[in-house]
Amino acid sequence: MQQSKQEAHIYQEDEIDLRAIFNSLVARRFLIAGLTGFVTVLAILYALNLVPIYKASSSFTSPVKSSVVNINKLINTNETKSSVFASFLTIMSSQDLHREVFIENDLLTKFNKDNNPIDNVDKFIEGVISSIKINRPQLNVKEEGFYLTEKPYSISINGYDPEAISNYLHLLITRADTKNILEIIKLNQQKTSIRLSQIAIERKMLLKKSKQDRLNQIERIKEEDGQKLREINDKIEALKTKAKQGRLNQIERIKEEDGQKLREINDRINRARYKAKEDRLNKIAVLTASAKLAKSLQMIDNNFKLINDNESKSDLTISIGESMDLPEWYFYGEKALLQRIKLLSSRTSDDPFIPELVALKNQINEIQNNNLLQTLQARQDDSPFIPELVALKNQINEIQNNNLLQTLQARQDDSPFIPELVALNLEKDRLELTKLNLSNTNSIHIVSPAKVSNISRNKNLIVLLAFIVSFIISIFLALIMNALKPDESNPT
Repeated sequence: MQQSKQEAHIYQEDEIDLRAIFNSLVARRFLIAGLTGFVTVLAILYALNLVPIYKASSSFTSPVKSSVVNINKLINTNETKSSVFASFLTIMSSQDLHREVFIENDLLTKFNKDNNPIDNVDKFIEGVISSIKINRPQLNVKEEGFYLTEKPYSISINGYDPEAISNYLHLLITRADTKNILEIIKLNQQKTSIRLSQIAIERKMLLKKSKQDRLNQIERIKEEDGQKLREINDKIEALKTKAKQGRLNQIERIKEEDGQKLREINDRINRARYKAKEDRLNKIAVLTASAKLAKSLQMIDNNFKLINDNESKSDLTISIGESMDLPEWYFYGEKALLQRIKLLSSRTSDDPFIPELVALKNQINEIQNNNLLQTLQARQDDSPFIPELVALKNQINEIQNNNLLQTLQARQDDSPFIPELVALNLEKDRLELTKLNLSNTNSIHIVSPAKVSNISRNKNLIVLLAFIVSFIISIFLALIMNALKPDESNPT
């Protein structure tokens, strides 16, 4: 029972407080109305003077396959959709590019159509650029009724002039796309230039190596030919030495044979002379005996006349040196016989009376003047009599006129003999002659071009919010003022 009374008392107190609050608000009604009205009027004026804000946005994805294929037609390029798109995003995020596009296209006049004085142009440009946002892909993006398999990126910019921000966004995307393609081309050109330099170095090294190989081959051929020439010359010298020794041996043999012949002939001559001498001495002895017999028989003179007178009656032959029927003492007589003995005794040489000496001396003369021996002794060079020298000299001539060596020495350019140069030259020609037009190639695919939307706040909502907020604030202010007012029912 007591608890019920307490609850009733509390309720009664609450009712009294709400009534007091209401009364205080009524008492402060002019403050509440005035403050609320003032703020609402200010909100109305603000809303009327509020400049509308627009947002331009565009969405894009990685490039289509055909663009990547065109890009990869560049010789030193091997791009993918992801790599091309990543390069585009990097370029697109560059504030230097934003500033460059803004300044080059004179967008300052478009963003400041009223020609309001601008204290700091850079700060103004920075303010415009700062509103550019690149957003990652959103889920459930739909284009022309189809869900995209690849979620697009979007880029947006806020501004007061829808045409200016739309144009700026379009220029920015176009410039980034173009710059990305140009940088890919530039990178390809740099790679091409580097590769051409490498090809030039490789060609130079190949030519240098080929030349050195050719010079080494020339030196090897010269050394081999020199060795062959030395071997052939050694053979020639050996053959000449052998031929000379053979000739000298032949000369010695001829001399020995001729000496043997001379000794044999001299022996025959000596025998003939000895025989002739013996015959002469024997003849002297015979004639001496006949002379003595003729003297004893008083046969002083010869009887040639008597014999001649009786020649017709006699069958005698009286030729000297032939057999005769008459004895010498009778035939010659003492006087003739003594004369013959004297002649035979005074003879100093029997050679004229030896007939075979002429032939023997002729043989000696032939031997002493042996033409073969004199020819062999007079020979200064045995080369013409060495059959092998012809072939050996032909070999020397072939070596000295080595066609391969002369060809290698006369060669001015080793290029045609370097197989690797063919591939390098083809690659060089391909790099220098390949020109690709990428004017219709893009590094992105535009899903939606720049679209402008008004993002300004609703004016009526602004006024309504101002009214509500100001009304609540004025009520709280009235309550606070009432709470701070001294209590008249409880004077101190």
